[in-house]
Parts: sequence; structure tokens; C-alpha cells
Amino acid sequence: MSAFFADYNANACCLCGSEQKLTGEHKIKASLLRTEFGAEGMVIGRFGEPNDTIKSAQGVKSKALHFNAPMCAECNNKRTQAPDLAFDGFHKSVSALVADGCDPTLVFEKDEYALGSEQYLNVFRYFAKLLCCQMADIGAPRRIHMARFATGLADENCVWLEIDDDWTYKKTSAEFGLYQYAAHGGLVVYGDKETGGANAFHSTLTIGRLRYIFHSRLNLFEQLDLRANHPEFCQWCEKKVEQFKNEPMSAEDLLRLGL
Repeated sequence: MSAFFADYNANACCLCGSEQKLTGEHKIKASLLRTEFGAEGMVIGRFGEPNDTIKSAQGVKSKALHFNAPMCAECNNKRTQAPDLAFDGFHKSVSALVADGCDPTLVFEKDEYALGSEQYLNVFRYFAKLLCCQMADIGAPRRIHMARFATGLADENCVWLEIDDDWTYKKTSAEFGLYQYAAHGGLVVYGDKETGGANAFHSTLTIGRLRYIFHSRLNLFEQLDLRANHPEFCQWCEKKVEQFKNEPMSAEDLLRLGL
């Protein structure tokens, strides 16, 4: 195993690699889904696709709301509990700012979320965990530093974050009125324009109108490690980059993905 990536293992924790006591992880926190939807029924689907892609969700514990990639009980509970709780508080603070008509990024002016503080790092650890899960869901090698950061074993933040009004929600609420909404943006892989090799990973998380756009860039050593030790994933990325060059995304898709 290299110092930067570990081989993908569908039967191992996507954070630490353990094969013991594996559990599922929510794509969107169950507590936030309960807050957003309350006792209302939920449906799962994607705007703009045929109606037969829409299906009912059997509550917030539905398997359809979990990542396919497993996580061990130790990581899912003890190691990532603080980041989970930190994001709950962070989302409440951001929501309050938006409700008052303020810029959501003012949340970082609060002492609680000052640069480098424990709560600041824990918020970013939460998004690192989501990226690790998203990568595992497509069979990507496990990025060791990001996983260590997500579980509190490293303090060097490798995630960037933006907060805005979700484009899809703005568009549809203008037509249909306000409604309960939550979404995630899957995983977007950035590729080098010259080689097509992966150099960053990007995703989004939306609760109501609020969208969190987060990404993480690979350093040079990580890029070289992927190319040398994980050629199949590199080839997959290169094909996707080539496909994008030949069939660029629509402007609407770019907006929907936070790009």
C-alpha cells in the first residue's frame, strides 16, 4: 500500500479500511432530513428525468438514502461523531443568517468557527467524510490523508467549501412555490486538461434552499501515486474527461452541480 491511496475494497470501511462491524452511512444526515421533512412523505428522484425515476422513500432510514460503500461502526460512531454534531450546529447557524437576509459565509466570523478552531476543523471533517463515501461509491481508491482528516487523525484540512442558494431549488420554487427539499450532487471528478488524470473531487449537499459546495484537490504526489499504482481508476477518469470534451455538459447541468 502506498502512503497516499489504498486499493478499493467493497467489503471494507471507506475511511479506515477495517472489515469488522460494517454499517451504512447516510448520504444526507437523518437528523437534517427529519428537520426538513418532519412527518411529510419523501420521494427520491432527479428533476428533469421521467416520472418513473421518482420513487417513495420509506422514511429516513431507507437503504435508498445510504451510500453503497460501508463504514465500520468505530468510524461511523466514535471517530466521526464530533464532525456530525459540528455540522448540525453549523447548519443551524448558516440557516439563521440566511433567514435574516445575511451572507451565509458570515458564519466564519463567529469565534466558534474561526479558522483552525476545533469546530471549524470538525465542519470540514464532515465534508471530507462525505467525499470519502462518494469516492468509494464509484470504486475509487481510498484517499488516505482525506480519510485520516475525516476521522480526526490528521489536522491538515484538505477541503474547500462554498455556500449558496441551490440553483435547482431556486428554479423549481419560482414555478411551484416553496417546498421541502434535500439533495446531494454525487461525485464530480476533475481531470487534468492535458493528461485526463484525476486531480480533484467535488460534490454538493443541499438542505432546503441552502447548498454546500465542497471539493478537494490532489497534490502532485497523490496524482503521481494514482497514475503509478491505480491505473484502472486513472483510465476510467481519462475516459470521462475525454467524454466531457466531446460532449460538454449543458449550462443547466453545470449550474445544478455547482460548477
